[in-house]
Amino acid sequence: MSKPNIVGSNMKKPDSYDKVTGRTKYVADLHFDRMLHAAIKRSPYAHANIKSIDTSEAEAMPGVVAVVSYKDAPDIMFTLCGHPYPADDTPWDTRIFNRRVRYFGEPVAAVAAETKDIAKAALDNIKIEYEVLPFYLTADEALAEDATEIHPKTKNITDSSGYEVGDVDAAFNDPELIIVEDSFKTPIVTHCPIETHISVVDIDSRGRLTFYVSNQVPNIMRERLSYALGLPYHKVRVVKQPIGGSFGGKQEPVYEQINALLTLKANRPVLLELTREEELASTRTRHSGIFKYKTAITKDGDIVAREMSVIQNTGAYSSHGHCVIDCIAGQFPELYPSPNYRFKGLTAYTNILIAGAMRGYGIPQYCASHEAHVDHVARSIDMDPLEYRKKNSFKLGDDTKQTGFKHYTCGLGELMERGSRDIGYESFHQKVQDPDSRKRRGIGLGLSSYASCVFSHSAEMSTATIVIHEDASATLKVGCIDSGQGSVTAMQQIAAEELGIPMDWIHTYDGDTDLTPFDVGEYASRQTYVAGQAVKKAAIKCREHILEKAEKYYNVSAEDLFTEDGNIYRHSTGEMLCQMKEVTFKTYYDLFTPESICHHASHAPTENVLTYGVSFAEVEVDMDTGKVEIIKLINSLDCGKLVNPLLAECQLFGGAIMNLGYGMTEQILIDPKTGAVLNDNMLDYKIPTFADIPDLKGFFAETLDPSSAYGNKALGEPPNMAPSAALHNAVYDATGVWVGEIPLTPERVYAALQRERINISTSTATVYK
Repeated sequence: MSKPNIVGSNMKKPDSYDKVTGRTKYVADLHFDRMLHAAIKRSPYAHANIKSIDTSEAEAMPGVVAVVSYKDAPDIMFTLCGHPYPADDTPWDTRIFNRRVRYFGEPVAAVAAETKDIAKAALDNIKIEYEVLPFYLTADEALAEDATEIHPKTKNITDSSGYEVGDVDAAFNDPELIIVEDSFKTPIVTHCPIETHISVVDIDSRGRLTFYVSNQVPNIMRERLSYALGLPYHKVRVVKQPIGGSFGGKQEPVYEQINALLTLKANRPVLLELTREEELASTRTRHSGIFKYKTAITKDGDIVAREMSVIQNTGAYSSHGHCVIDCIAGQFPELYPSPNYRFKGLTAYTNILIAGAMRGYGIPQYCASHEAHVDHVARSIDMDPLEYRKKNSFKLGDDTKQTGFKHYTCGLGELMERGSRDIGYESFHQKVQDPDSRKRRGIGLGLSSYASCVFSHSAEMSTATIVIHEDASATLKVGCIDSGQGSVTAMQQIAAEELGIPMDWIHTYDGDTDLTPFDVGEYASRQTYVAGQAVKKAAIKCREHILEKAEKYYNVSAEDLFTEDGNIYRHSTGEMLCQMKEVTFKTYYDLFTPESICHHASHAPTENVLTYGVSFAEVEVDMDTGKVEIIKLINSLDCGKLVNPLLAECQLFGGAIMNLGYGMTEQILIDPKTGAVLNDNMLDYKIPTFADIPDLKGFFAETLDPSSAYGNKALGEPPNMAPSAALHNAVYDATGVWVGEIPLTPERVYAALQRERINISTSTATVYK
């Protein structure tokens, strides 16, 4: 074959036209005969026992078909976590309905009725008597000695872990070393997909349930739902519809199990769609945390020892819980190698809404907090933060003293060099700012690293099936999921490249547990890295099959043949032998030995590699008000070879904007009196708008990683990590004040300025020796 011409090119998404013209059928666009509408009754208390529940008045209302509560649900404990079987890395701590409610807004009952209005009205006629219990909104409160246990025999600890390499204490006790310590807080934020959580559950005459869902993990969803409902696998089918945004929030069953109970009781299809307020107040969030760091360095800036501890708040139920800290623990040794390091992590139960998976899986929190600490360490020895990172960040050949990752490529040096040049880092820091100005400017940066799959933490496999049709077009069936990011496009590019046919000859289907092959799902930025290999293997098998048949029909060695653009050519002469469809038609309609051309392949990685990121930000801070204006933001990645540069750029910029919101404006606020979410609407929950987007640039350092199909590494989540760190450090550069918490709202920055009582006229934060 000639060198790749489809992989590495800007190919448009096959579904793009349908999406912009409104033809795409999301779950909300599905209609079934006699379909009912559902509504959820929620707890008005953050922590309480249900003493009694009476649904008779609601059931008697005209138009109400089914009402369910704990009385109608199996008494089966299960885990919400969207991880592969056996999912034993997180507690099995919930039922479909719990008699003990553990957060404000937890579902306690549900209604299915002929209309949505009837269903909502019926909620008021469900009578519940509660025994109110003490509640705890923060990890500190929940971990107090006298705190009531939210889950029995846990002491409100979901899990804890730690490790040590070398002798950390000896380094910290060395009087010749400089010790720097910091504490940093990260907020509760939520996913804010355009499409809220929604499902339609249908039931057939055999009692088999079909879930039409917006979900990232259909096969895991099937396993989790079948267990929670007490049904065998073959009684559950999950069909993933086009997803209107997810970012990790749809990586587990959230309300689908409740909808299933309604469907089983009503024996009719049921639509359950959350309002925006419900989405913000009672689905999933990113874990908040308190991060503590301690670093021992020489006066020349050499790292001798590092220590990190984190306590995160997982809310009322574990969901992905401590697995998020496990992800952080894996990255801690990677970016800044040290001979001695120690990690401690603890995940606490509290009485707030549940934290689950969110884009980056703990690394945005780690990156924002640790990179802020790195800046503080550099400044403590009067070293430029960029030079400190160039000196101490990972380089090929460094020993991180852990075996979880392979290090074949690393573009950090190139990313820092180009990023600093593009933002004018050196020239900026040669200037001295006007000490009388209330507007101060600064430039900051942050580094990140992220894995390309979940090996070897949990089961990791993707599969693909390719059917070649008579005319040499193809059907590609994959278990990996397209949630809007373009993974189906990438899979089609890989298949087209290996088959040697135009990309628009391929039609792809994903996410149907009956019709598409197994895949663990869309998470951990694993899809092109893992599923891409499965597609490539299946496509190669199909191509070789076609060339074997060409050898038979044309008496030319298959080794002398290659496919390109739907034709078969000879290597020896460069001449076209025939159109591919001439071979495929003959193969299917051979009088004596007809064959189908269909091949299946799977891929399970045996190693894991890292994507690296660097962000630079320039800001202007109003020293009188604390308001931060972003002047320029640069986001860059080494994610290996770009399968589709245009879609990669969309991820790079989209991730930067999402992380900008994390660093600057977004935070779920909890009422300390009730535990309710205070800002459950898009007016008060501040995601970035177009007006908030600064001068935004981005670039890639394309390395070629040998462990993947085409040299590619993780891409989906890594753009969403370093920008918030760069923004915090830019404020530090501008003001000389280390804020130590995000988001960087005017109130928070102003409070930090006041707390430090800085002398504006003598600040020299932008000048380094």
